[in-house]
Amino acid sequence: MVVRKRAEALGVWVLGLGLCEIGEYEEGLGLCRRATELTRKAQNAFLLWFNLDNLGRAYEALLDLKEARRVYEEALELSGALGPRYKETSSIRLCAVAALSEDWEEAYAHALKAHEARTSSDPLDSLYLHHEVEALLRGGERSAREEVHRFADRAEANERERVAYLRSLAVLSEFKGDMGRAIEHLHEAWTLAQKIGLPKELWQIQSRIGNLYKRRGEDGEAREAFSRASQTLRTLAGKIGDEELREGFLSAARVRRVLAHD
Repeated sequence: MVVRKRAEALGVWVLGLGLCEIGEYEEGLGLCRRATELTRKAQNAFLLWFNLDNLGRAYEALLDLKEARRVYEEALELSGALGPRYKETSSIRLCAVAALSEDWEEAYAHALKAHEARTSSDPLDSLYLHHEVEALLRGGERSAREEVHRFADRAEANERERVAYLRSLAVLSEFKGDMGRAIEHLHEAWTLAQKIGLPKELWQIQSRIGNLYKRRGEDGEAREAFSRASQTLRTLAGKIGDEELREGFLSAARVRRVLAHD
């Protein structure tokens, strides 16, 4: 019975991760919740950590940042018994939540913890690279560029990782004051995200492009970018049948700011 619960939890974990990547947030969240509960019953610390991490990603995709933080903090507590590799990943996730909440002081603190605990380069960690890099830059940490360059070779071979890599290069360029180069990196990232089918990446990238164009005084291009981001957000919201879940997503600060431009 325990073995069956563990196998079922692992299968649901993988499926939930995939659903959240392609924008099926409601179904993905349901599977992630189910997998987490199954793992609690199976009493396997490693599987529980993985499912908590995945559940946090589902809440994060829905921009329910309070729940995402709660789940990631539970995973971080659990990581103490599992080793530095897991502590690093949980710190990266908490850095992302803080960045999305625009609490850059907290994001910087988590980015430093991840940097100190770093033991490897996990593909799932690289997806949050741009948040980590921006937090380090805002905190005045010079190691941000090194963090990006660590992923350069892998980004050439893996298109999913290249999206995150390009977003990170855009952050570096923006902080150097090279808005044009930042926009170029983001356009390339958007093209790849569209090819792969990553709606969360699409709307976030277009929103960032819109903000950069706006700062350059190119209002027409900014409106076009925000319009594309709004279209993706409305498509994502339209897939959420649960009214409370849908309204929570649409009322998130970042979503409201994008839709206000449309």
